[in-house]
Amino acid sequence: MKKTTMLACLLITGCAGLASVARADMRMWVAIDDLKRYTCPSEDCGVTGRFFFRESLLVQETQDGWSRVTHYRSAGCYEGKSAYVESGPDECSSDNGIVQGEYAEWVKSEFLAEERPDEPLAVQG
Repeated sequence: MKKTTMLACLLITGCAGLASVARADMRMWVAIDDLKRYTCPSEDCGVTGRFFFRESLLVQETQDGWSRVTHYRSAGCYEGKSAYVESGPDECSSDNGIVQGEYAEWVKSEFLAEERPDEPLAVQG
């Protein structure tokens, strides 16, 4: 009985952890005029550029309200700084989403749409 209960608890705990990180591989559309691309799933990370309204993106992964939209690639690290970060933190560190010299680009999932949008979303800012 104890083994069955413990196994059930482990399975439930493991499944709950999967809920926060999901594999997506889904085509989505940018639903705002100017969508920032970050080096990690946080506004505290560096901005590497922008996507624009109606651009089509392939979501690779979702995590806590963020979508990863590129594969991992070189961060162009030189003297501890990424050559690709336009604004914000540019350190080549795991805190900035750059691990072993590689990063992926992340966007806020709330600004993506499953269907091609007719008009941009109104963003309060």
